[in-house]
Amino acid sequence: MTKFAAEVDWNDPDAGKEKRSDFMKLSEGENVIRVMSNPIKGYVHWIKTREGKDRKINSPAGSPELVRKLEDAGYKLQPSYMIKVLDRTDNKFKLLEVGPQIFKGIQMLNANQKWGKVTSYDISITKGPKGTQPLYNVTPNPKEPLDSSFQKKFSEFNDSVNLDKLTSPLPDAEIIKLLGWDDAPVRKQDTINKSSGSQDRKQASMSDKPGGGNSAFDFDFDNE
Repeated sequence: MTKFAAEVDWNDPDAGKEKRSDFMKLSEGENVIRVMSNPIKGYVHWIKTREGKDRKINSPAGSPELVRKLEDAGYKLQPSYMIKVLDRTDNKFKLLEVGPQIFKGIQMLNANQKWGKVTSYDISITKGPKGTQPLYNVTPNPKEPLDSSFQKKFSEFNDSVNLDKLTSPLPDAEIIKLLGWDDAPVRKQDTINKSSGSQDRKQASMSDKPGGGNSAFDFDFDNE
């Protein structure tokens, strides 16, 4: 069964509700970030609610029948990547959710021998006007270690973010109600698989921490 979210490595060729202030929104023009974690890969659907409003929901991976019904209605399954970043606009740690275009751009930098691991330098994500192709361009900035003052702040931010909550789908009945499909049969969630997915997400968020379980993903802090 497809799990909604799991940590993926930038080098993986197959990788393709918090406070509002915890999230970074990309503005038109240059957005400068420092990547602080491996991405959490998940899947989402953009739906039209019964009130006619567009809304993004996490894919109910534990209910394949409902996923199929969403796709049959035109609400296609789309990959999504959640990344912990340092927003250079205000030097605050935030969550940035991106699609495949930005993910692949960062992934290519990470695989480039001249640049290497993407935690070693800031990255500029330039967003073009609506309709521009490509909409986003990803470019590196000169390598520079983070000031040591950020180390404690990142640990505190990391501990405050509940990725399990962010990446968990709504109950089937709530999704059906949002869509106005109240007469559709509701499938009970598979509690064993749901528990397993939650455990995977928790382990991934723990390994994001400096000195955590992912030895291949480290940070350059200037401790001098």
